Amino acid sequence: MNMLTFDKTEIQKQNKPFIAEAVFAVETSQAMEKQVKAKQLLDRLFPLENGSHKDVTAYVIDYRHVMAYFKDGRHSGLKHPKHFVAFTGEKEDPESILFRDGTGSHVEVTLGCHKGTGCVELIDIEDIQLETCTTFPQEMAGMSAMRHWISLVKGDEKGKPRACTEEKEYTAKNGDDYPLGCCYTMS
Repeated sequence: MNMLTFDKTEIQKQNKPFIAEAVFAVETSQAMEKQVKAKQLLDRLFPLENGSHKDVTAYVIDYRHVMAYFKDGRHSGLKHPKHFVAFTGEKEDPESILFRDGTGSHVEVTLGCHKGTGCVELIDIEDIQLETCTTFPQEMAGMSAMRHWISLVKGDEKGKPRACTEEKEYTAKNGDDYPLGCCYTMS
């Protein structure tokens, strides 16, 4: 009879159980892949004047502009500054940045928290939510259109993009309130 044998001393030397290590490796790989894809999407939709979102260590709101900072101290604004419309959090450390594309749809980029390692690290994108609109048939003309948010980075329990309807409030780049309700009228 063939039986597999394990060296108990080798197993005892490991700090983490093998299964936990394998799960952690898969989760880390998936998280890194999502970060790469999220930053590629930002490069395509809202490119920087110089550089790439994949190399950004911090975003700062400077007057009415988003500035992206890199490890070497360089910084860049957006190639099309008009895409930036609002933010949440502090100007020096925004929690999220709201963009509006050429069609008028909003895209919210939620930034991850700082790791506090003492080193300059690349910023994490916690989530990217795309605004979508549900319109109603003409016989329901009195109703407004519904605003939905599709989450691209945070998925449901099956890993699929998650949709939600919620009211959101931001600070506009001029300092005014910038509310986005669940419903809005089509013009």
